[in-house]
Amino acid sequence: MTIDARWPVSDTRTAEQLAHDREDVGRQVAVLASAQQDIVERIRVRRRSSGDPFVVVTTDDHRTALTAENQLVVEADAEQQGRLGTLLPNWDPDDRPGRSDRRRTRVLRCRTNRTARELRADAERLRGHGITAAVNLLVPLGYVIKGKSYPGVTVAPGPYSPNGAHAPVRVAVVDTGLTDQGRSDAWDTGLVRNGTDELDVVAPKDRIDWFAGHGTFAAGIVRQIAPDCEVVVYRFTGPDGLGSDEAAADMLIQAADDAAGQRLVINASFGAPAVDGVPPLAMREAVEYIHATYPKVLIVASAGNDGADLPLYPAAYPGVKAVGALNADLSPAVFSNRGSWVHCSTVGVGVVSTFVQGLLPPEEGVGADIPFGSDSWATWSGTSFSAPQISGAVAALCGEDAALTPRTAFEQLIGPRPALAGLGKVVHLLPGTPISC
Repeated sequence: MTIDARWPVSDTRTAEQLAHDREDVGRQVAVLASAQQDIVERIRVRRRSSGDPFVVVTTDDHRTALTAENQLVVEADAEQQGRLGTLLPNWDPDDRPGRSDRRRTRVLRCRTNRTARELRADAERLRGHGITAAVNLLVPLGYVIKGKSYPGVTVAPGPYSPNGAHAPVRVAVVDTGLTDQGRSDAWDTGLVRNGTDELDVVAPKDRIDWFAGHGTFAAGIVRQIAPDCEVVVYRFTGPDGLGSDEAAADMLIQAADDAAGQRLVINASFGAPAVDGVPPLAMREAVEYIHATYPKVLIVASAGNDGADLPLYPAAYPGVKAVGALNADLSPAVFSNRGSWVHCSTVGVGVVSTFVQGLLPPEEGVGADIPFGSDSWATWSGTSFSAPQISGAVAALCGEDAALTPRTAFEQLIGPRPALAGLGKVVHLLPGTPISC
């Protein structure tokens, strides 16, 4: 089957269902187009109460970035490590459990409390001595600053149906992990859980946490595009959809190492900006390791939801394929990041995929309650949900041709497509939801 004959996937929703979904999606897009700093503060308070605090900083390009409290990430050789004790006398190693031995970068924690300004000054002082250092960025899922864009309830697009592709290929979804709630509709067929999304870790425990279900949703997108490929879902986040630079790096490396040289597409629907001109150090190291070690691995990442030409990482690292978002009519989504670093774009407004059972929003007083039952499906918006469509399409092409690598399959996928300024090649895969009649 040719690419043009296979995609885009048809929308099977009724007019009544589309009208319902349009209201939810309109809310999501309105929120994504705004700053939503109140959500950052809500999550900061929740994380502090659960013993996992973070600090909010403003970058040079006026974006909000989140950093781990009292921590730096440092990349130092043996000689430089010998000088760290003198340069940072009150700091100790504080690597996360399970740190990959592939990484040179290390995390240091100060024994006394440091303000965000002091942390940035500490990192700058180390850089002045020739030691690569940065604040330990927390890596949000692609829209974490815009949390009120939580999903809405919709219906399944149809029954799960394999398409008969048999050439081995894997997609690794590095995200919130996968819920352990079973499904009876077979849409979780072939999904492998490497980290459980526990859904309701932070009080109130009767509601789905912010960004819980994100990995389940992304995996369902891959499954719709590539129903025969293997999908492994990794967890790098803690409560409320936040993980550290080093946790994201370790899971990227683990995903590549676990594939052991087989064809692999890594989907990274998350990102963080540079702070003081320094992109996330541990993720940079992970991307460089994967590219140098595994020629059959492709990393696909969401471009971010700042609505501007502002690079987000890992999407903007060399070799990573950055994916922007479009409306259902293939016009630019107002919230999508853009720029020469964005390789392609696909629909990211009102995407339909698998979700989890529970109650949203995560806190009372944020919006009307939305209950999700078993075998639930949802609409959700953001570049987080554009990227897994591209990951799935690359895997689908590889599944039909054992000679293709994911990198060559990506070029085959986007090659014949028209281009859109700042958003790369336009690839139409899932239908999305129109936000106007």
